[in-house]
Amino acid sequence: MEVGAVAAMRYVKDAIKAARLVMQHTEHTLLAGEKASEFAISMGLPGPTNLSSSESIEKWTKWKNSSCQPNFRKNALPANNCGPYRPTNYLELSDETCSNTYENQILRLPHVGLHSHDTISMAVIDRVRLS
Repeated sequence: MEVGAVAAMRYVKDAIKAARLVMQHTEHTLLAGEKASEFAISMGLPGPTNLSSSESIEKWTKWKNSSCQPNFRKNALPANNCGPYRPTNYLELSDETCSNTYENQILRLPHVGLHSHDTISMAVIDRVRLS
């Protein structure tokens, strides 16, 4: 029942090994950003490594030249050719309602459906103390 994780780690290719090292060699559950990278490299993982692929460099160059954010979203369309993006099942409010109220903001959220959620399961076991 141990846990170890890394997030927003750069320059280190194997995040799974880094997460295992966090679990095995620290009292932390999560290391993030530069500290995660520093820790992984200090524990012997290869780095710093350039993780950019030719495909990612091409996408970045295209984005930089067009000044347009790429659409990596699911079920979202741009308001114009370049964003901002909004869900395809976005609810429009009628002209009679005030768009600033909390209730109306909730109405704008995408519908919850079979594939629009995640489930996390966790089991915790503690020893029983007998008095």
